Order: sequence, then structure tokens, then C-alpha cells
Amino acid sequence: MKTLAQLHMVVAVCCLLAAAGCAQKDELAPAAKGPEVAVSGIAVLPVRPVADLEESPSLADENILISGSRVLDGLMQETLAGKAGVHFVAAAQAGKEMAGTNLETARRIATQHGCNAVLETTLSRYSERVGGDYGVKQPAAVTFAYKLYEVGEGRMLCHGRFDEQQQSLMENLLALPKTQSRGLVWLTAEELARDGLKEKLGECPYLGGK
Repeated sequence: MKTLAQLHMVVAVCCLLAAAGCAQKDELAPAAKGPEVAVSGIAVLPVRPVADLEESPSLADENILISGSRVLDGLMQETLAGKAGVHFVAAAQAGKEMAGTNLETARRIATQHGCNAVLETTLSRYSERVGGDYGVKQPAAVTFAYKLYEVGEGRMLCHGRFDEQQQSLMENLLALPKTQSRGLVWLTAEELARDGLKEKLGECPYLGGK
């Protein structure tokens, strides 16, 4: 009987220790991680038009992309306005080197602005809507991609791609929340691009997102 009582005592002690261990583990659970790389500043490069390599773009298509890139540049400044450490690189300063930036070039440009990170954006589709707010023959379409990386080792910090041609609810019922937030109207290409920038850049903690 004495042996059985001792065994029960050992089991009880083990259970108490296990419970205490679990409680301690819960209390010491690590908090959600934030940005892991310290960023002293971000050099935002001009948006670069990039034609689809599978097709040979016409001169008109190239001009549309160039024009769209300028619009996206303005929207980028609008979206990132007021964010500390963000420096916009003028197209004249970036020069012809921006036709495919390598790490060495990015590092040099970032250093000139006192930054250690670079934000690159490319635009590959910018199609204006044909029609008005409540009826279109052709909806607007925008495709762009961005990447944010530090220039010391070239580590990727954030990246994203936006590719959308606006659809009606009849075409895509899953788009109801987004359609409602847009006011149930057909957007212009500029409005669609603005919406895409807020969505994609908002996903990056280094750009003020979550």
C-alpha cells in the first residue's frame, strides 16, 4: 500500500510539473515578427515599362506603356507620400541605366540618396476602359510588378504583382466585396492602378503595410 501511495504521489507531481511547463510556454510565446532587416531609407526608382516578350508591341502599344508608366509614377508618389525614409529618384538621374537595373547600379543610386534599399516597379499592361462609369465596351486592365530589396547583399524584402482586368458581378460573383468598395462603377486605368498599388504595397511592412 505504501508503494502504491508513493506511485500516486509521483504521478501527481509529474502532472503538476507538466501543467506548469505548459503555462510557462504559453506565457513566453514569441510575438509576431516585424521587419527583420533594418532599412535606413528606400530609393524609389521610376516605373519602367516592360513589353510582353511573347509579342512584338507596336509603336502605339509602346507609347501607351510609357504614358502609363508616368501615371503609375505619380500614383506611387501619392501612395507613399509622407512615409519616412522614402526618396524618389528622378528619371533624369536614373538615366538609361534603368533599362534593367543590376545590383551594382542599384547600390550606387541608393547610396547617393542615403538609402540601403531600392524599390523597383515594372508596368507591362495599361489598357484604358472604353465606355463610362456604368457601362463599358472594354474594361480597364493594369498589370504591374514591384520588388523591394536591400542593396548590401541583394536580399529581397517584399515583392508583389497586380494583374487585373475589371469584371462585372455577372462574370465573377467572388469579386463582390471589391466591387462594392469601388462603388459599383467601372474604373479608369488610373483608378484601377491606384487601387492595385494600395493593395500590393499595403502588404509590405517596410512600406507601411502589415
